[in-house]
Amino acid sequence: MEIVKVLSIVFPVFSIIGLGYLFASFRKISLEPIIDVLLYLTIPALVISSLSHRKLVLTDLAVVSFSALVVVLGTGALAFLYLKAIKRDDLRGFYLPVMFMNSGNMSFPLALLAFGPEGLSVAILYYIAISVLVYSLGIYIAKGKGGLSEMFRLPLIYSAVLAIALNIGEVRIPEPLLITFDMLGAATIPVMQVALGYRLYSARLAYPGISFAGTAIRIGGGVAVAWGVVSLFGIEGLNQKIILLSSGMPAAVINFVVSHRYQVNSDLVASTVALSTFASIFTTPVLLLWIM
Repeated sequence: MEIVKVLSIVFPVFSIIGLGYLFASFRKISLEPIIDVLLYLTIPALVISSLSHRKLVLTDLAVVSFSALVVVLGTGALAFLYLKAIKRDDLRGFYLPVMFMNSGNMSFPLALLAFGPEGLSVAILYYIAISVLVYSLGIYIAKGKGGLSEMFRLPLIYSAVLAIALNIGEVRIPEPLLITFDMLGAATIPVMQVALGYRLYSARLAYPGISFAGTAIRIGGGVAVAWGVVSLFGIEGLNQKIILLSSGMPAAVINFVVSHRYQVNSDLVASTVALSTFASIFTTPVLLLWIM
């Protein structure tokens, strides 16, 4: 029965990603305007919408954010050891897909289908933490310097601060405005999945051995580090489940965008993103069976 339930959760997620992949095979479009709509409109709306429907506990925010940070740094340490072992310190871009998981396109629908709106709210907290790290530490890795200024160009940061402040202050958003955020935010999950599938169509396998290693560290290493965190600090319940789920997600597409923009091993990054996403078709059901 659990297997049937898990399959009913992952099937819609990968089906919509597959539709995006199929769409890319016969129709060529620019994803940039779609990504901009997601980054500047629907994702900020989803953050406000989700955090307005659930009372936020500050300890949840701290626990989830801290766990995300440890998972990112832990997988980064594993990537460092691997590159040292194969004597490829020149592959700085390898850190990106290993450290930064797809905590949006993949985690959101899985958390919602598996654990309901409350699960989605926790997944959003994890996503906010990862987004801050991508646009600070991630860009620092890619550029070799700077990065913080990029973070403050994202409406996500401001919408998160606003939503958290309103939640903690118990300020109720007027119903018509909240419905607007609900409707706009609802577009986020399917559009993100279609965009992910579309991106994957153009990805090609490069550095196969290193890409396989990156996939193993991203998914397997991510879960291992997350399990260490939740066990060591006694994190239980929904927070534990979402931390484990999000930490075991494949590499995020944003890693390719960053690597391409700053010209750092973009072929390797794209390859690892694609390979880890395809691998997640098999690893995600196993992960869900374990944590549910």
